[in-house]
Amino acid sequence: MIQRIQSLYMLLLVLINFLIVVSIDSTQEFSLPENYFGNFRKYIEDYFFSELFILIILINIFLFKYLKIQLIILKLLFIPLFFGILNFFDERSIISSFKDPSLIYFFLSFFLIFVCISSINKDQSKINSLDRIR
Repeated sequence: MIQRIQSLYMLLLVLINFLIVVSIDSTQEFSLPENYFGNFRKYIEDYFFSELFILIILINIFLFKYLKIQLIILKLLFIPLFFGILNFFDERSIISSFKDPSLIYFFLSFFLIFVCISSINKDQSKINSLDRIR
């Protein structure tokens, strides 16, 4: 399970989301004033976005024997990220949205999910090629 590179990418996604959960408190007075995710707070605190993301990805890591199900779950995770980034740009101007450091979260998550999907597809093609030989 851990020797597969997509599991490491998914663990990195879990770590990133866990850091967001830790750095963003639900109450403003207890959170750090130099918090980089201050503008990101309103997008996830009502929906428990990061907590659900962590749970889904952890479940997905343990589904390592079922590559097709892993692919479906990862492709479904693109949808809330896409709507999150649309919501991110909706309420502010584009220039101020690009200056916000929390935009890195969205791009990094998109990249990691894309790399996970491509590595799962590579594993699936290797398995299919070995099945043809047998």
